[in-house]
Amino acid sequence: MLVTDASRRFGVQLTIRARLTLWYSAVLFAVLIGAATGVLSLHERLEVARVDEELIAAAHTVNGVLRNEFSERLTPLEAVHDMLEELDLPLTGVAVVDPAKGVLGSRMSGPLQLDQTLILAATETPTFAGQQNEIRIRSVGSDIDGVRYHIVVWNALGEVDREEDTLQRALVLGIPLALLLAVVGGWAVGSRSLRPLADMAQQANEIGPRGSGQRLTVANPGDELGTLAGAFNALLGRLSVSLQAQRAFMADASHQLRNPVSVVRTAAQVTLSRPDRTDEEYRESLEIIARQSVRLTKMVDDMFTLALADADARPLQKAPLYLDEVVDTVARDAVPLAAARRISVKGDTSGDVPFVGDEHLLRQMVANLVENAIRHTREGGTIVVSLERAGNKVCVRVRDEGPGIEPADRSRIFERFVRLDTAGGESGGGLGLPIARWIAEAHGGSLDLESSSERGSCFVITLPASGFSAAADGRVAS
Repeated sequence: MLVTDASRRFGVQLTIRARLTLWYSAVLFAVLIGAATGVLSLHERLEVARVDEELIAAAHTVNGVLRNEFSERLTPLEAVHDMLEELDLPLTGVAVVDPAKGVLGSRMSGPLQLDQTLILAATETPTFAGQQNEIRIRSVGSDIDGVRYHIVVWNALGEVDREEDTLQRALVLGIPLALLLAVVGGWAVGSRSLRPLADMAQQANEIGPRGSGQRLTVANPGDELGTLAGAFNALLGRLSVSLQAQRAFMADASHQLRNPVSVVRTAAQVTLSRPDRTDEEYRESLEIIARQSVRLTKMVDDMFTLALADADARPLQKAPLYLDEVVDTVARDAVPLAAARRISVKGDTSGDVPFVGDEHLLRQMVANLVENAIRHTREGGTIVVSLERAGNKVCVRVRDEGPGIEPADRSRIFERFVRLDTAGGESGGGLGLPIARWIAEAHGGSLDLESSSERGSCFVITLPASGFSAAADGRVAS
């Protein structure tokens, strides 16, 4: 985030490889600095602890030599003087303090010079002394012949400081070198890791407008870039299917619209080809034009409905209603249309069936099935529209007495622009069943061909219980 913000602030567009390298280098630099600080701090504590151990060992040595001198019945000054003469501790300052008489004797070299005040102030807890805290000093008590003496020992920290300086110089030189190697290595690794991404981008740019079958080559399907390529290929597949469906839809729509338009044009041209047409001939031509216009309008409306459905631009306008009223109304409205072919339409509903849904679409769904049944029912036959509630679902069935649907066509009837031979000789636009199925699915239900034989077919609409239970609650509240 910091690298990205900085690049935006200064107007520099960094590549992913550069950002990864900078991030990796920044994190590594912070880790190295933290590690170096920890190493220096730990080294200092360890060295001071080592000096403290040396001071304890030196104090024990002094105590042993001093006891030997006192065993020879010497005075304290003589014993301390002889002890300092015999003692072999060249890198350690030593002093013996009598609390009553002060410093009895001491031995100090150049770097170990200490003021007597600091010697007398030494305690059993190690402390730093000297003008720049360059000396470590401590006191150890010793009881000899009933007298409490204090043995004060100290060491210079010059060697510790030199080792720390050497370590600091090594870190100062090593951190930039390690960071440089990390930048070069990160750049190389980033280039190698992102190379498949560049290859995929090049392959994507080479896919032309008609290359719906082309896909990206996945070098390693198991890593993240392989997953990205797989997802992109899946997207290309969905786009290819969508484009093919769109092209098929346009081709089928053009074919379906061409027929009524051709009939209208031909009727008009034939009528206008002679100036002396009778009123009956003009009426006949206008009736043909009117029928084809109705058919064309119905087809355009259905296509518009499907286009809205595909784009999810037709939201359901749900409201409480009664499905039995919808079914009865559709059955009554279909009677005049069916009477022209001496077909009877019967509604079979039992009791109130409350529901929550889009009344206009539900009415269109049932009407499409009834109109389809009228087109395929033999002259003099009967169509039954029934509604029943079974447990947690409601079923609407439309039964006709047509010739049935061939097994090879049963899987195609819900596809767009699929038209089968009809008993009345006039087929629809092939959009009624697809629209009806979409409406059923939009309400959480389904539309299926329940049965089909030479005695007729039966379509069933199944809707969920949640719709009509909510409608019942709404009716009670109102």
